[in-house]
Amino acid sequence: MKKCPACGHENPLPETKCPQCGGYYSKIIELIDQEAAAEEEQSFRGQCRRILRSDNIKLALKAEVTRGWAGLGGRAKFTLFVIFAFVFALVVTVL
Repeated sequence: MKKCPACGHENPLPETKCPQCGGYYSKIIELIDQEAAAEEEQSFRGQCRRILRSDNIKLALKAEVTRGWAGLGGRAKFTLFVIFAFVFALVVTVL
C-alpha cells in the first residue's frame, strides 16, 4: 500500500499519482530528481561545476575539452577548424 507524501492518502492500487490530491508518490519523485541531476551533469553548467570543484582545474578543463571534442562528428570538427582558421587569418591581416 502506497502512502501519498502530500496528503497521506493510502492507495492499494499500483498507481504513480495520488487519486485524491494528484501528487506523485515518492518513488516517482526520486526518479525525476535522479533524471534532473543526470541532465544537470551533462549540461554546460554541470561541466563548469565539475571543473571548478576539481583540485587541478587545468587538468579538469583539458578532460572536459577532450570529452567534448570526442563527441563531435567530422563535419562539426571541420566547421570549427574553418572558423578558427578564418579568425586567425583576420587577426594576422590586421597586425
